[in-house]
Amino acid sequence: MEIVNLSAEPLGKLYDWLPHDLTAETVVFLPDACPGKSPLPTGTAVLTRQPDWRRFAVSDCGCGMRLVRGKLSPADLTREAWDTIADTLRQNKGNLGDLGGGNHFLDALAPYEGDQLHLLIHTGSRAESGHVDAFVDEPEAFDAEFDRMVEWAEANRAAIHEAAASALGPLELVLDLPHNTFERLDDGGAIIRKGSVHVEPGDLNIIPSHMSGDVALVRATERVRESLCSLSHGTGRAMSRADCKPLAASYNFAGLRERVLLPTGLENASLRTDGPFAYRDLAACLALLDGYIEEVERFAVIGYMGHL
Repeated sequence: MEIVNLSAEPLGKLYDWLPHDLTAETVVFLPDACPGKSPLPTGTAVLTRQPDWRRFAVSDCGCGMRLVRGKLSPADLTREAWDTIADTLRQNKGNLGDLGGGNHFLDALAPYEGDQLHLLIHTGSRAESGHVDAFVDEPEAFDAEFDRMVEWAEANRAAIHEAAASALGPLELVLDLPHNTFERLDDGGAIIRKGSVHVEPGDLNIIPSHMSGDVALVRATERVRESLCSLSHGTGRAMSRADCKPLAASYNFAGLRERVLLPTGLENASLRTDGPFAYRDLAACLALLDGYIEEVERFAVIGYMGHL
């Protein structure tokens, strides 16, 4: 098994994160690699011809990010508009347009160069994703259900896009990229991407860091072929959710609220496991991808909502 290590973690730790029963030809660990509840670590791309590979492709199917661009200036973002969007998403709970929980979010972004408000939507199929689990031993049914979940997740992001546009005016789609998918190969194998984005040379990708950190829009270079045409979907967690809680007790959330607009009703307690301290640094992540990407644009986070 070939390991392509684009993370900052030692190989021994990476091997420990892989399922013991995985048979793969190539595993790519991206800078955001970290273990999670799913069979494969987040931030990986796996080339496998193992006959039962589908059991490694479950969890949060179709989750992805959508970047949109508005006509308003970032300075025009008001609490009233931000609260209106949050209230709409709360009302959508259980239906399309539900942001969900965990590390799913809606960010308001200000470009360092330019004066157009951008929004970044990160969510997926939520609990719907579990529907594929029953079909891991039925390839045709699994593939059909998985494809349906990917489409559902994209429709969910589109519904959030629409809710935001209702409050902020027209929002132009820049990109929508899922990062929990698989690519079927002609010989029956697959490239499974868990928390990694499928890009070809020249394609754009968006890499956020945390709720008050910078976000980078990047373009894949020819060298991305060496990483199974896969790139990071973020910087990745620096620590487990359990380890976050002691840090959250002393974190300056009041200072965060001065820098970033949070919707009314979003309490500090809801942010304990996903605060800025929970994630890796963007600059370090981009440095690990040197040669694989070219930075196109950089954004500051000026508004955040999640855990609604």
